[in-house]
Amino acid sequence: MAVTITEICKKGARAILMENDSLSAVILPENGGKIDSLICRETGMELLFQNPKEKYADASFGSSFEAFEACGFDDAFPNVDAEEPYPDHGEIWSASFESRYCGEILDLSYESTRFGYRYCKKIWLEQNRLCIRYTILNTRRTPFPAIWTMHCLCNTEPDMKIVFPPGTHKVITVFDNELTGEKERILPFPEADIDGHVYHFDRVPEHGAVKYFCAGAVAEGFCGYDYPSKDTKVRFIYDARLLPYLGFWVTAGGFRGDHNCALEPTNGFYDSISKARRLGGGCPELLPGKPLEFDMTIQMDRLSKPVSG
Repeated sequence: MAVTITEICKKGARAILMENDSLSAVILPENGGKIDSLICRETGMELLFQNPKEKYADASFGSSFEAFEACGFDDAFPNVDAEEPYPDHGEIWSASFESRYCGEILDLSYESTRFGYRYCKKIWLEQNRLCIRYTILNTRRTPFPAIWTMHCLCNTEPDMKIVFPPGTHKVITVFDNELTGEKERILPFPEADIDGHVYHFDRVPEHGAVKYFCAGAVAEGFCGYDYPSKDTKVRFIYDARLLPYLGFWVTAGGFRGDHNCALEPTNGFYDSISKARRLGGGCPELLPGKPLEFDMTIQMDRLSKPVSG
């Protein structure tokens, strides 16, 4: 299945359009290597929440994430929550990547002079899959505490279902919330009676903003969404040994009036270096000369497509 690669402009930003018969993807190299758009051509569904602003602005190190576009698929590295010396949602989302083509593969790279690491990702299309291969190398002489989190803001639909990894039985809340109660509360999955009302963790709420994590490491690197009204299913496929934790964020107008959600595979539990140390029993470290290498695959297909074989 042939892939075409075209340079375009998307809301004032340099963009790269990658297409085959199944998928259409737009990547913004100078805007954190963001994947701005991912469309299933068979159903016509846009997976990623689109920029609510007229143009992309130039973010810089330490910018407030919520003051900018908060859309599409960003990489949150080396953290999510800001704490000294780590900036809000990490450094990568505001970084400008160098880009080059290796046949049908887009090769993006960034060198951090502040923290001392080299961040590379290769992006390509393979039938109905968008594939990303990450290589993150510590270029300094000492270990670097760092968390990688997939920050992929997807569109929501009232009838959608969130598909969690097999074996998910409990979740833990991240912040105080009228829907799920106080933070760090462990609740049964897929639903819980919370102060007299039932919350369904595999559905999106009608209002508000919620975040929770699967309690403990997941059994399998497999999660996603079913969109019945769009006849589309989405699956994220990855190695759970390298990304053992999974968070979920959803805003139904509760954050800036936005409506989006994000399954967030990560190697740290959760969101900050200090929380990983306190709640997860330790923070992952990027060791000198030993790169962190992993793949992330997004598969999109018709939900009604019959299973073959």
